[in-house]
Order: sequence, then structure tokens, then C-alpha cells
Amino acid sequence: MQILRGMIFFVVLLCLWPSRDAAAAIDLDKKARSLAYYTMGVVFDLQGFTEQAIEQYEKSLEIKDNYAVHLRLGADYVRLGELEKAIEELNLVLEYDSHNVQARYLLALVYATRKDFDKAALEYESILPSLSKADPENVEIYSYLGQRYYSQKKYEKAITQYELILSLNQSDVDVLFLLGSLYLEVGNRSKAIELFSRAIMIDPENDNCLNSLGYTYAEDGVRLDEAQELIEKALSIDKDNGAYLDSLGWVYYQKKKYYKALEYFQKADYYLKDPVIYEHLGDVYYQLNKKEDARKYWELSLELLPEQFHVKEKINSLE
Repeated sequence: MQILRGMIFFVVLLCLWPSRDAAAAIDLDKKARSLAYYTMGVVFDLQGFTEQAIEQYEKSLEIKDNYAVHLRLGADYVRLGELEKAIEELNLVLEYDSHNVQARYLLALVYATRKDFDKAALEYESILPSLSKADPENVEIYSYLGQRYYSQKKYEKAITQYELILSLNQSDVDVLFLLGSLYLEVGNRSKAIELFSRAIMIDPENDNCLNSLGYTYAEDGVRLDEAQELIEKALSIDKDNGAYLDSLGWVYYQKKKYYKALEYFQKADYYLKDPVIYEHLGDVYYQLNKKEDARKYWELSLELLPEQFHVKEKINSLE
């Protein structure tokens, strides 16, 4: 009987415990139970049981919200290909921590998978400073941003990314070629020539760089014999490349060997339907005083690429 009275007294004491401590005890209990489900989720993840892991994470969130759980859920939904759910979870992480690198990196991958490249680029941009400090030799993001900026015609930004990659590997021929092409886009022809030349010194059989350097010379009307040698070497590697055939045609055009130029432009047209090739065909027919043929090919060039004001001016000059 005495023991029973003692137990009743103890229960009464618990009921009269200060409310603040009781709330703290309840909160601690919630944290413990939520953590237990979260831990089980991690265990399932490590074993490759993604769906079971998700079940545990969801039970954890029912007890107590936690951004780390949302991050795990986001990653698991990415693995399962449930991208909408992944985006939802990862955005919840960013509500807690807008600078969370893992969440933004996963979001970038998700957006890229969905071909939402602008959003992907924004996510990569936001985490680039952090990743550059943490892993300065990780070229994946530099390369991704470089490609995206190139496709968006943001050439200066693309150059910055590829220069970073080149600083990590000075002998990367593909990057030298891309950078050379980008410098041509922004009008820095001397820099482009330097980069193409460096690439050829490293890889003398790189047909892209051989053709690009030769065509750059041909466009400028300089070193035409060297340009011809470079492009002919590129064609010896890839004889049916329409772009290379057009380049060689342009060398002959600059040498005023118009019938020889026409021969190569026609071969180029056989392999590749391209506005530049059609423009060149129009140019050579104009030089041969075949103005209706010139008009025909300039108009074909405009059909493929309407915003060519210089081609429109050529057509207007025939009137």
C-alpha cells in the first residue's frame, strides 16, 4: 500500500512538472523519433533500397520537419526519375538554406535532364564560386556553363569558362579549338589564330583546327598558300566534309581562281546544305557574271538564315 501511494505521488509530481521542461522533453522525444526514421532511411539508401528509404524519410518528416531529410528525398527522387518531386523537395531545402550547394547542384542536374537549360545554368552560376573554392579542378561545371553560354551566344561568358579549363590543362586540344572559335565570334582573330596554331602544334592531325586556321587566313585574304595546305590536310583526314570543301573553295576564290572555287563550292553543297556555302556560290557566280545564278543562291542562303543583312544588300545591288 505504501508503494502504491509513492507511485501515485510520483505521477502527480510529473503532472505538476513545469510546462517549459515538459515541452522540451516532448520536443526531444520528437527529435529522437524523427532521427531514428531518418537514420533508417540512410541505411536503406546505402543498401540501394531507394523506395524503402523514401518511406522512412517521409515518416521522419511527419514527426519533425528537417531540411536534411528533404535533401535526401530530393536525391532519391532524382534516382527514381521522379523529377517534379525532386524539384519540390530540393526547393524546400533552399527555403531553409538558399546557398545549399548540394541542393542547387542536384537542381541543376534535374533542369539539364529536362532540357531546361536556362534554369540549369542559373543554378550552376549560383554555386560556381563555392565549388571553385572547394574543388577548383572540377571542370564539369566550367564545361557545362561554357556550352550553355556558347549556345546562348553569350560568348564572353563562355570564354571565361573555357579559359578556366585551359588553365588546368594547357594541352587540351578540344578546349583550344573551342576557345579559338569563340574568339572568332567576338572578333579577336589574332587570339583565335594563336589558339588554333597551338592546337596544331600539339596535335598536327586535328582536322577541325587545320580547317579553322586555314579558313581564318582565307577569310582575311592572307597566307593563302599556307591556308590551302592546311585545308587540304584537313580534307585528307575527312575528304567528304562539306565545311572543309567550302573552305578550300574560298581559298581559290580569294586567289581569283573562280572556276576552281566553283568546283569546290558545288562539292560542298552536295554534302552540306548551309547558308554560308550558298552565299559563297552566289559570290562566285557573281564574279563569273552569272547574276541570276548569284541571286538564286543568295536567296537560298537567306531561306536558311534570314537575318543576313549583308546578303540582302548583295541581292539589292543586282537591281
